Amino acid sequence: MPILVSSVVSLYFLEWTDVFKPVNSGYNCHDRSLSLPYIDPNHEVIPLLMLLSLAFAGPAITIMIGEAILFCCLSRRKTGVGTEASINAAGCNFNSFIRRAIRFVGVHAFGLCATALITDILQLMTGNPTPYFLTVCKPNYTTLNVSCDKNPYVIEDICSGADSAAINQGRKSFPSQHATLASFAAVYISMYFNSTLTDSSKLLKPLLVFSFIISAIICGLTRIIQYKNHAVDVYLGFLIGGAIAVYL
Repeated sequence: MPILVSSVVSLYFLEWTDVFKPVNSGYNCHDRSLSLPYIDPNHEVIPLLMLLSLAFAGPAITIMIGEAILFCCLSRRKTGVGTEASINAAGCNFNSFIRRAIRFVGVHAFGLCATALITDILQLMTGNPTPYFLTVCKPNYTTLNVSCDKNPYVIEDICSGADSAAINQGRKSFPSQHATLASFAAVYISMYFNSTLTDSSKLLKPLLVFSFIISAIICGLTRIIQYKNHAVDVYLGFLIGGAIAVYL
């Protein structure tokens, strides 16, 4: 629990404050790939808070339902035993399944926070500009010592935009936060299905896995469509989130 709380606190300072700022990795003058339209966070298809809620609540509720179904199925198998023994056995199974559910959900919550922290740290260390960076930065090229006709690589902070928060977010493109979190949640719950559902559930298992995986893919693709991340940021974000889920 202390580790989880400290992870949440660290995530708050990294994601929602400007205490830690990303490095200035630089860019080329008038780079068209960095001059795409800026979409306000309120108009995003999947805002970050919604993603965090869905990435945690979706798998957590699914795990609790899955463990409850397992408990009911095993309890029914004990109907041939005496009533008192059956109650004791069911109580023991109930306690064990509660512990299993809490363990699965706890690891998932920790992994979600760890994935978000790793993503934030990578974003701060790389400082990769987003597709809309120049739109919010509004660089004042006249302050440079060299003409933009020579296509120099700008590393100076010459932004004249008024929205400093958007400028800071504009330097945090790699990897995509949405892709890593969605991928982690989808892969983690898919592995849970694979280890819990029996072979008799030939249609249910692939259906559930496909539903979560396709949801994660759609979540990542919205970042490309709305010019929040480059395609490579999303694809590598999928790999990072999936790798963390497999490790845990």
